[in-house]
Amino acid sequence: MYKKVERQALYVWVYSLKWRKKLQRYGTIYYTSPKMKYVMLYVNSNRASEIKKELIAKNYVKRVALAHRKELDEHFVLKSNSTDEED
Repeated sequence: MYKKVERQALYVWVYSLKWRKKLQRYGTIYYTSPKMKYVMLYVNSNRASEIKKELIAKNYVKRVALAHRKELDEHFVLKSNSTDEED
């Protein structure tokens, strides 16, 4: 049976995008920005902190940031129009 694995997105800024291929061993590359020179990388949530430490130690990495999507509330409530209340 398939078991869902929680994933965490990491933003990795690099000095040159020629190192993109090296980043594939850490997780799944979802997006690459040639202009801003960063790679969006998905890794398993249980290994995210140790992978972040490993990437920071590499000499081709400027910085690493975790995505904040899990911290956002995804349940939205529609507000009613004020004109509906007046009628």
